[in-house]
Amino acid sequence: MVDYKDINSLNFTFVHNLDQESRILWSVFCSIIMAVAAGGNLIVIWIVATNPRMRTVTNYFLLNLAVADALIATLSMPFMFSYIVTQNWALGIGMCKVVRFFGLVSTSASVLSLVAISIDRYRAIVHPLLPRLSKSYIVCMIIFIWGGSSIFASPLLVYSTVLTFMYNDGVIKNQCFIKWPDGIYRRIDFTYNVASFAVLYCLPLTVLAGCYTVIGVKLWRGDVLGEYIPNRARQLKAKRKVVKMIIVVIAVFAICWFPLHVYQFLGYLHEEVYTQSYAVHIYSTIWTLAMSSSMYNPFIYCWLNDRFRAGFKRVFHCLIPGSKKQRDNKGIDRRTPLTSTTSNANSLMTASTTGMHRQVPNGKPAILCRTSLIGISVVDSSEDIF
Repeated sequence: MVDYKDINSLNFTFVHNLDQESRILWSVFCSIIMAVAAGGNLIVIWIVATNPRMRTVTNYFLLNLAVADALIATLSMPFMFSYIVTQNWALGIGMCKVVRFFGLVSTSASVLSLVAISIDRYRAIVHPLLPRLSKSYIVCMIIFIWGGSSIFASPLLVYSTVLTFMYNDGVIKNQCFIKWPDGIYRRIDFTYNVASFAVLYCLPLTVLAGCYTVIGVKLWRGDVLGEYIPNRARQLKAKRKVVKMIIVVIAVFAICWFPLHVYQFLGYLHEEVYTQSYAVHIYSTIWTLAMSSSMYNPFIYCWLNDRFRAGFKRVFHCLIPGSKKQRDNKGIDRRTPLTSTTSNANSLMTASTTGMHRQVPNGKPAILCRTSLIGISVVDSSEDIF
């Protein structure tokens, strides 16, 4: 074993070079992932934060998940990708500590947000007569998620440092390592990685599998209590769709992160894994797969949830020139109630925006807006699912 504890000279040749073509291809590929992940999650944040009807318990946790994924795409991926491709850290000790710390904090927050969503769904579907979580309780849970993630990642803020190594072929590289009290790639590092694998992968997936197994049995047997009988079939269908969406999100997370954990353990068991010339290609592929998990969730929401799909459409209609005119001609907004006001329950009211009028009975006028991003709702409000 090479002792990295106090030495800077290594008795082997640097073999982790990427040719120019490979660097360009990886740069383009990862840039697309970062742009899509950041943009998609920012749109999710916008939809939930600006639409009062989207502010349900589950959506607050989805909002928190989107924030964590956006941070991964903006504060971790760009710097770590540059480091992996060049195998050289040029940003100093301070950024080394910050990037590693926020990378693990954001990942931990994503995992814990998924666990919080599963617990909320379990309470709402398996025990529907329990009181809904209050906003103050939700805020406390979100603070706990980020606080716990920060505490778990705090060793990286303390022990991350930049070391300069000289290989026997004269190549000099600056490396952003986690230098534990017993050195690099030693027992403490192995223990911490085992703890990360258990706390951020095995344990959450066990909780998620348990919750959604019980939820699935309840929903597909159709014996969910607390439903309004005339709307029972529609409510069950909506809840099943939500559960399917969350299960897909969890499956994507599990598939994307598993190879990286396996590779890290293989590196401890067989050190030659890190010294092969193709190691940088393998690690780049596995790392990119893990980071790409932050990109898929907005697509999943758009695919399986009508409200999020309507929100994304509204954003793109506002961003794409000429789409507003086509949208108005098709009369899309005439079918999309956005919000409502209260008035005399026995009178017919008229709501008007941008020259449009619509009469709605029962004193609940629908306010229509062609261009507003604030209100987006294509599902009846009685479906308090999303």
